[in-house]
Amino acid sequence: MTDVLGLPVVAMWQQKSRTALTTLGVVFGSFVLAASLSIHQGVQETIEREAHRSDVLRRINVQSNWSRPASTVPAKNVVVEGKMSEARRTRIRRALANYQNSLGGDKPAALLTPETLRKLAQLKHVESVEPDVSQNGFVVFDGRDLPIHIESARPRDVAYAKRLVAGGFFEGPAEQAAVVHEFLLYRLGVIDEDAVESVLGRTIRIEIRRAQYGPGVRVYLIKPDGTVPSLEETGALAKINARLPALLEKLDLPAEEIELLRRAAEDAPPPAAEEYELELAIVGVIRAASEFEEKERRWWESLGGSDGSIVLPYQTAADLFFRTPSQRERGASSAVLFVNREENVEQVFKQVTDLGLSGQSALEIIKRERLMWLLVFGGMTCIAAVALMVAALGIANTMLMSVLERTREIGVMKAVGAADAHVLTIFLVEGVLIGLAGGALGVLLAWVASFPGDAWVRSMVSRDMKIELRETVFLFPPWLALTVVLFSVVVTTLATVYPARRAAKTDPVAALRHE
Repeated sequence: MTDVLGLPVVAMWQQKSRTALTTLGVVFGSFVLAASLSIHQGVQETIEREAHRSDVLRRINVQSNWSRPASTVPAKNVVVEGKMSEARRTRIRRALANYQNSLGGDKPAALLTPETLRKLAQLKHVESVEPDVSQNGFVVFDGRDLPIHIESARPRDVAYAKRLVAGGFFEGPAEQAAVVHEFLLYRLGVIDEDAVESVLGRTIRIEIRRAQYGPGVRVYLIKPDGTVPSLEETGALAKINARLPALLEKLDLPAEEIELLRRAAEDAPPPAAEEYELELAIVGVIRAASEFEEKERRWWESLGGSDGSIVLPYQTAADLFFRTPSQRERGASSAVLFVNREENVEQVFKQVTDLGLSGQSALEIIKRERLMWLLVFGGMTCIAAVALMVAALGIANTMLMSVLERTREIGVMKAVGAADAHVLTIFLVEGVLIGLAGGALGVLLAWVASFPGDAWVRSMVSRDMKIELRETVFLFPPWLALTVVLFSVVVTTLATVYPARRAAKTDPVAALRHE
């Protein structure tokens, strides 16, 4: 048995150059296979790890569905005239229906009104529904008033909390509190840095003054410097629009043009002024996001907090937003729906679409990313397998040449009592040794190459995706190394089966006569 195991080593040592070249083919194939499996495993775990750093996998972003089905347009309004093919008639009919819908004749498919938000909150497996609302208004503080942009945020929002320069953040979604931007305070007269702390706990008043503009003749004010109208200017505009039909008679225009404008003004419903106010306690002050924070931001996160903004808890902001009749009818622009467990996201997503709403689930996006990477690394694995097959052909050719060169040696072994099984084993062991050496070296080479490769991948992700990866994207678990080495051994052993069988069947008499 010792001779059976020792003779292959001696034979391989005697043909060092040929053995080295044959083994290199196995090393290359094993290297590609190990690298492919390693980065595939690493990328999958990186996607899972980064996603689980937050609740992104449990969230569904829901939007109003403004599309209107063509079937809602009366048939009399989509009559297509002229001689044309049926295919073109169908296209024109659909275009006419869309055009009629764009005129506002029908309501959108589904809007995020307060009633719809309540339905979403009642869905099974839904933990919470957080409306994402924003609107423009005015802030009054210490006798000064400025136009502002009002935004909503989650309680204890991490992205905002990191930017606090004074105070704290909200504790609850319906808290009657506000977080203001430091630049807004500066414009309101809070200039000194030491004075910022003094505004905490003080009351700030938010005023909303809006005319419900609709069809008809209206007067708007667009200021040359791009700023929004002040409180006084907004009030003056509302008064002008309310008296506009009577004022038309005083314009220096032909009578027929005045009549056209008068009819348009009278046929339209009168503008309804929407005015209300809300007083809130200042609990925190935030600064602008730094370049590093913008770079660190995940794609599902919103930095928010523009220079002229006030941030409110999402429920407080929604209650303020829906005070306006026109905004209650129009609904919120979007909402974030949180599901209790990841495995229930698909079921809830289907219920959302059944309500006619459109939505986006991060879980679906990640699934598509996983599929993309699976296809990429699947292709790399196929290339590695082909490389190993090519190496196997080289091994088969090498072993066949070895059989021919060692015919006399084989005859001597059989003449002194070596059985066919002994000869077969000697050549199979050579294949196993080549597979073991090539597979092990391939895995080792892939592990060494993973260090510069990981640095390159991290820099690319940081540059293009603005995500700083903390862990490696190349993983080498024990099963991976074992799989690659065993696969290499199987391939090289199978490659030596035919040459080994041919050597085992060699006639010793003919072999001894071989020159």
